[in-house]
Amino acid sequence: MENKESVFSRINSLIKTGKEFAVATLISASGGTPRKSGARMIVYKNGKTEYTVGGGALEKKAGEKALEAIEKGENINYTVEFKGGRGGMICGGKAEVFIEVFKPEEEAVIFGGGHIALALAGILEIAGMPYSVVDDREEFASEKRFPGAGKVILSSYSKAAEKLRLDDKSYCVIVTHGHKGDEEVLRCLAHASVPVKYIGMIGSVNKVKTVLTNLKKEGVKLPLDRLYAPVGIDIGGDSPGEIAISIASQILAVKYGRPAGYISKNQKPAEK
Repeated sequence: MENKESVFSRINSLIKTGKEFAVATLISASGGTPRKSGARMIVYKNGKTEYTVGGGALEKKAGEKALEAIEKGENINYTVEFKGGRGGMICGGKAEVFIEVFKPEEEAVIFGGGHIALALAGILEIAGMPYSVVDDREEFASEKRFPGAGKVILSSYSKAAEKLRLDDKSYCVIVTHGHKGDEEVLRCLAHASVPVKYIGMIGSVNKVKTVLTNLKKEGVKLPLDRLYAPVGIDIGGDSPGEIAISIASQILAVKYGRPAGYISKNQKPAEK
């Protein structure tokens, strides 16, 4: 049987890393249920679990409900009854389970998993900023490549933007492998029902102008008050690591209400 303190310690650790997960807690148990009330199980978005609420059908049901709760972003409370020794219950039993979803309040979402994204991920971890990564290429959308990410999503950028439930606590960084991908992400963010806190888009001044011009021609209302493009503050370097530092610095400046600057001192996004 796990130590309660170790479960809570693990939960606190996961919260700090920014991972999205759920905790299934056995609120009440009667009859032949194998665990007492208070037993907990941690369930991750990929279906993996830690600790246990009793095994068998009870645990299987809790895992399914936890994944459902994570997908909806909502807590769930339910009761399940077992009869005749089904699902590992010796004499039948009844259990009430509460599923609580943990999602980071503030999160950076990196669209693109290339060299800059990899460097940025490491810096965000040091800064204590939770982050997720999206890429439409399998070799770049990998948990092995981004082990500290709350989520790593292999998907088209438009579909991923819909799944992520972005809001005013989201800091979005657009560093895809081409201007088409950049356009796709920016279009989705412009159409989002809830404005995100920050949008930073990589690219030269000319590339940024091309992307913004294309979207304007489509009639897209650009979120110019939150758009930093070209992304990053002016630190003078242009290596992937240096660019990542400039982006992370800008994100933190926005977070703490400091002047965020631009990569080019004289260039404001879309010349607003």
